[in-house]
Amino acid sequence: MHANLQPEDLLRIDAIVGPHGRSKFIRDAIRMQLDQIAPGDEKAGEPYFEDDGLHEPHLSASGRATVFRVLRKKRRSLDELQRAFGFDDPIDFLHALLGFKPLPNRAASVVVAELLSKG
Repeated sequence: MHANLQPEDLLRIDAIVGPHGRSKFIRDAIRMQLDQIAPGDEKAGEPYFEDDGLHEPHLSASGRATVFRVLRKKRRSLDELQRAFGFDDPIDFLHALLGFKPLPNRAASVVVAELLSKG
């Protein structure tokens, strides 16, 4: 694999881990990002939601893993899930699914009642 990195990013990485630690640093960064965005099935399970002190929950990393596992298992599409969650805007839906935006209470109810109980 070949990756193009900005020279200033390489300098920042070298300042942290040295030039011989780049590969491991990049591998670890990619794994952390994957675990955050699309964790594997081994990460599925409770807690499904995170609370940032507001009224509406966010999907946790394990919640996202569970949702993706159920999607694969039931062979559902993201469009079907978007409709079930009550989102009209696909961008808002993806932001909520990835944990960047709170889930409306209706969407959290769908996860609990529909997906997790039958997962």
